[in-house]
Amino acid sequence: MTTPLWSQMSEFSFDHSEAKFSFRDRLARENGWSRTYTDRVIEEYRRFLYLCCEAGHAVTPSDEVDQAWHLHLCYTRSYWEDLCRDTLGRDIHHGPTRGGEAEKEKFHDWYEATLCSYREHFGEEPPGDIWPPAKKRFASREFRRIDLRDNLLLSRKAIALGCGVLLAGTLVTGCSIWEGGGWKVIVGLWAVLFIVLIAMLYFRNGGGGGGKNGCSAGLGCGGCSGCGGCGG
Repeated sequence: MTTPLWSQMSEFSFDHSEAKFSFRDRLARENGWSRTYTDRVIEEYRRFLYLCCEAGHAVTPSDEVDQAWHLHLCYTRSYWEDLCRDTLGRDIHHGPTRGGEAEKEKFHDWYEATLCSYREHFGEEPPGDIWPPAKKRFASREFRRIDLRDNLLLSRKAIALGCGVLLAGTLVTGCSIWEGGGWKVIVGLWAVLFIVLIAMLYFRNGGGGGGKNGCSAGLGCGGCSGCGGCGG
């Protein structure tokens, strides 16, 4: 990539020269990413911004790229003055979904078109761990802000593994403790296992209140649109 715009984007700095806590550090902390992965996401965010200007159609970011975009929008001077005004020469507006099936289909199509333009402009496949297929990109997901100082965060895989260990333990020790009232312990452990599995299924569907058919569940934000695909 040797275009003048890409040269400008490649040199663009997201940080003030005196920043002690960098854009990368904040992005990594807020998403629980390694620094290496965060650097890659920032590079893909640069490419997304380039596509906003050069693709010629509305574009939609991956969720990871969208997180970089969200954060950059909080740096208002960097985003609106240093990036949009001084580097790109145009405003790029962030357009969240309005919800509903029509919006979901629209952003699905925009995302597919973005992946195609990525291949065309950069001559390579978008990295799958940052730019997943549209089906995965728009799968239903639930996001919450969680303070890890006060809460223990466990993945479903970890919970399932714990349940498996609990189940194996009851089977191994069941015979030896069955007599003398030990059956109560076994029943209690199975009850805990049952409750945990039900809870996993319940929260997998968004607490029973939304799921895949809810109002724009998992869609995140759409992209930029308007004149030339950049929201003039």
